[in-house]
Amino acid sequence: MPDDPNHGSDSGVDPALGRRTLLGALAATGLAGCPSGGGNTDAPDGGGEGGGGAPETPSGTPVAVPDGWPETRDPYYGALANTLGGEMGLPAGEFVYANYEAGAMAAFGVGADAAETSEIEVGDDQPFSSAVRVEVTEETENTWDVTMIGTATDTAVESGDVLLGVAYLRGPESSESEPTVQFVSKDRDNLSTNMVQSTPQVQPPAEWTRYYVPIQYDYDAEAGTWRTELFLGFGPQTVDIGGLALVDFDGQVAVDDLPSGAAGESGDGEAGGDWEAAADERIAEHRTSELTVEVSDGSGSAVADAEVSVAMQEHEFGFGTAVSADFLTEESDEADTYREHVADLFNLAVLGNHHKWRFWEENRELSDAATDWVVEQGLDLRGHVCLWSDVSAWSVPPDVVRAMGVEWEANGVTDPELDPEHVRRRTMEHVPEIIEYYGDRITEWEVANEIVHKPGLIKAVNGVAATDDTALEDVDPVEAPVLAEWYAAAREAAPEGMPLGVNDYNTLAGPYESTRDAYERQIEFLVDSEAGLDFAGLQSHFNESSSLSPGEVKSALDRYAETGVRLRITEFDMADENWAEADKAVFFRQCLKVAFSHPAVDDFLVWGIYSPNHWRDDAPFFAEGWEEKPALDEYRSLVFDEWWTEESGTTTDEGTFSTTGFKGEYEVTATVDGTEVTETVTLSDGGATVELSPDA
Repeated sequence: MPDDPNHGSDSGVDPALGRRTLLGALAATGLAGCPSGGGNTDAPDGGGEGGGGAPETPSGTPVAVPDGWPETRDPYYGALANTLGGEMGLPAGEFVYANYEAGAMAAFGVGADAAETSEIEVGDDQPFSSAVRVEVTEETENTWDVTMIGTATDTAVESGDVLLGVAYLRGPESSESEPTVQFVSKDRDNLSTNMVQSTPQVQPPAEWTRYYVPIQYDYDAEAGTWRTELFLGFGPQTVDIGGLALVDFDGQVAVDDLPSGAAGESGDGEAGGDWEAAADERIAEHRTSELTVEVSDGSGSAVADAEVSVAMQEHEFGFGTAVSADFLTEESDEADTYREHVADLFNLAVLGNHHKWRFWEENRELSDAATDWVVEQGLDLRGHVCLWSDVSAWSVPPDVVRAMGVEWEANGVTDPELDPEHVRRRTMEHVPEIIEYYGDRITEWEVANEIVHKPGLIKAVNGVAATDDTALEDVDPVEAPVLAEWYAAAREAAPEGMPLGVNDYNTLAGPYESTRDAYERQIEFLVDSEAGLDFAGLQSHFNESSSLSPGEVKSALDRYAETGVRLRITEFDMADENWAEADKAVFFRQCLKVAFSHPAVDDFLVWGIYSPNHWRDDAPFFAEGWEEKPALDEYRSLVFDEWWTEESGTTTDEGTFSTTGFKGEYEVTATVDGTEVTETVTLSDGGATVELSPDA
């Protein structure tokens, strides 16, 4: 997906041409003037190809709707108003395009040489009646090269206005590729923006599914200048679209209170704004346990009314960050601040670069110094990464690059010569060497990184130059025998019980179904190998257009959890200069809470904290000068407040005090007649009991 997929209709598409194209398809069977549920089947005046007439308003008795909602004679729009205003309790909104289905459909158009549009039968089992099929017939350079556009001709929006888009989508099994749709809303003077707040991209299933698309504008736009769009230019594909509506709530409702994603899966599988309540239930189930304190005197008799305090010291769940070895070991005031924040905020860290192969071989002193500092702070340290084929990222030693058949002038490799045996030997030596070198000072290792996207080492081992213009013919990189050999070497070298994992990108963010399929195959291949696999890392580099609803995050985690491995959110950031920091904070809170609530997830790592030394110059927590960003407030609020246990009380007549706490390390203190005794206890699955005797 491109970095800025929101240029939209600034692509040469004439919206008027697109509208005629869609109206022509609808009018061919009289659909453009057809009231929902039947009735008049005549096409509107001027309806067919090249016509511009609006479809007739449905006649008949108005449908009963909640107080304040606009009158409609359309059964589908009436049912929609009752769902939103009745079942979900949303305030009365206004329908932007029309107060009936066919009128809204007629406001949209598709115009592109790479697409064909046709009217399709919906069937009596759906609440809406008009739909079109858009067939993208060729590869497209940009997602906006095929766009379904609906301009709001009669309604203006102001900054802060909240709207809700509604669409029924279906991805026919006959589609040449995984059907994908991106939702966009903007005006013609701000073509690089997207006011859609969640549900930016979906992959509709083979059955009709209703999608809710929350929108909030942060600028004013006059009637006739702004629109909603469906980007369809994801290569050859087929998508069915129907039941379109856009509801304007002005400023009456918070965007977070709107439903988001697939109906029935909004949030974490619940309608409306219930995703958070459902996440909280899972958190209570999976992240807390019962802690019991038993207090006795010197003779072993229970002590009633003893004062007990339970103070959490550390989470069991891994909250971590990537750290810069250079910055971490620098002597400066700014580096002092950096070290202070890393130590205060996290219990887990990973070196961004200096456990990678070339960095480690060429500057082991720096790698060791950074490792020493992290371990001395009591943080767990993940090894990242034994093998990564990305030559341009300086992750491979020059002699190995040369043997991969790759020219690398930046590091002096101007005479590459493919040597598969050299690559095999060096990789098989390096994996156990670095793991044994650090031993149990490193908690776990990612053995291979981004194999789905960068299989260069595997290509070279199998006799193919690791350049962009080559491909393996007889070996699937994600199931390559040498991959299993690397993991076997890692398992043999690793301390007993050390988790070994894999890591890759586009496995959570973005509409990359083929990547997810390949990653699943790689995970399953390694699970079934001799060495096995303990965890899978899900890189999470988001921008606004690739952000996900809470329900979409949970669904993705559910999918990978089915492989049986543990999961880690390994590289979370939200780099996007056009994405408001307040909105980033909302998205961050949703992702962190859903991840923490999921029973298969063990860690959540942000990929750096400070924008000046962030790889995309936009870290989640601190801007230049250590200015705190809103996402940091959300992090502290959840990790050190909402999910932090500090309790006190007195023992019962049986000498016990019990509380429910978040899993982790605790200091437990009992006081009897002014005498204190304190012990440290680990609270994990199955709960914990600690016996204290101040008089002993």
